[in-house]
Amino acid sequence: MQLRAINTPHDDAGFVRQWSAGPDSLADRMVHFRLCAGPVDTQLFFLFGRADSVMPHLHVQVVQFSAEACVFNADFLPRLDPVDYPDYFRQVFGPLNMPYWRAINDYQNVCSHASGNPAIATYLSHWSISTSRPATASELAKVSPSIHAYLAHWLKLANTLRFDGPDAEVLRRRDAKHLDCFLDENLDPRAWKGVYTVVGKETGQQIRQAIAEPLH
Repeated sequence: MQLRAINTPHDDAGFVRQWSAGPDSLADRMVHFRLCAGPVDTQLFFLFGRADSVMPHLHVQVVQFSAEACVFNADFLPRLDPVDYPDYFRQVFGPLNMPYWRAINDYQNVCSHASGNPAIATYLSHWSISTSRPATASELAKVSPSIHAYLAHWLKLANTLRFDGPDAEVLRRRDAKHLDCFLDENLDPRAWKGVYTVVGKETGQQIRQAIAEPLH
């Protein structure tokens, strides 16, 4: 989906691109959403597990304000709850401990002081690597190896994850509710208002649907 600015319809405002995984994969789809609004360049990447599986979703976001100022976030969206399924968190999130600590234990880096939005963090995990104020290019470069490690772990899980969870229909319902909450425009109204201001509310809601809708 190519995006056009509503006030200047001849201007390219970004895109939504989607790739489908094979029918036998634990992965479902990859979505890349880019929104350009003046000097602000927002990019969201999602790697989604199948809705009927326990495969976590990977979410990576970078909002670039200038060559030397950006905010970023990288995290998994868990598919089960930690109280009911502690072994799932040990298996899926345990390998993230080392890259997570490497990222946040550098007290010279902004991500070690990230406070984030707790309303959004509720639907992510405690392994979030993020910053709530602009970081420099060098600060982002310092944590890039940890973000790459998150991606590598997700790709490994897509080939190896085996875990006995609820049945497929329960997982599908939970996933739909989870993404509905996570993408609720009232959860982060400033961000979605920014999208609607650039491309209009109708197109903005189509973007939300394209991100949330499973392919398999």
